[in-house]
Amino acid sequence: MGAAHIPLADIEDPLEAVGWRVSRPDDEGALHAEVLRELCDRSRVLHVGGAGQRGVIATLQLVDVLQQQLVLASHDDGIAIARALQARPVWAAALLHGMRVQFVLAAACAAREGAGHASRSSGSVPGLQRAECFVIQARWPREIYRTSRRRAPRLPMQPPRVPCIRLCHGHTLVSTRNLRVQDLSELGCAVVLPAGMVPPAVGTGLRRIELELHDTQVLLADATVQHVQPQGRGAHRVGLRWQSLSGGGTLALRRWLAGAADVGAARPKVVPAVAAAG
Repeated sequence: MGAAHIPLADIEDPLEAVGWRVSRPDDEGALHAEVLRELCDRSRVLHVGGAGQRGVIATLQLVDVLQQQLVLASHDDGIAIARALQARPVWAAALLHGMRVQFVLAAACAAREGAGHASRSSGSVPGLQRAECFVIQARWPREIYRTSRRRAPRLPMQPPRVPCIRLCHGHTLVSTRNLRVQDLSELGCAVVLPAGMVPPAVGTGLRRIELELHDTQVLLADATVQHVQPQGRGAHRVGLRWQSLSGGGTLALRRWLAGAADVGAARPKVVPAVAAAG
């Protein structure tokens, strides 16, 4: 019988991807130890390797605050471990409380601990019960990055930065109307079809959609309909997943989303006035 499937967190580059938050020892020192200890105590599976690569599986065995050192154990193949540790930088990614947590394993090195050894993780994580165990030592991480488990967080659209979509080419929904985008991500968007426009069926492919980010930037994209939801008064909310973006479109969209997120974070919150007691 094959080993049980172990959910792994994708390894990304937090400096390039959208939606990551960072904490450093100088501003949230206690958080580092708390997160690392919880990963250790819960024997959470870590995905170790380079960004965008298939790495190896490991678990934290020791979190040494005084020596500023981490010790991990992996029962993966020695060659795969050596290859994963050649990445620059070497990342460790895990799922914790519905969030993805990621940090660099600085100066990571591995050594075979010996046949017959069973680390404390081997009994708690399915598929890790192998004869050989490799111990990985690394320095204390300078930053810990956190983001939602969702691969591409959706950003709600708020005025004045509200993109629109035009369905201009190659399908029965041909229209030059500007359709309001409700939320947007690197993987897709949700758009509102007003009353009178018949929504496409789930699975329908839409070609050469015009995504207008602002007056001077229009991206062309192919997309597939993921879901359709009634919104009342004859309107529908349609979820689209990008299948392709025009040349340079992915990078342009990523930069636009990062800028929109910064604007949203800087926008002052409106506090309702409280009437004074008469």
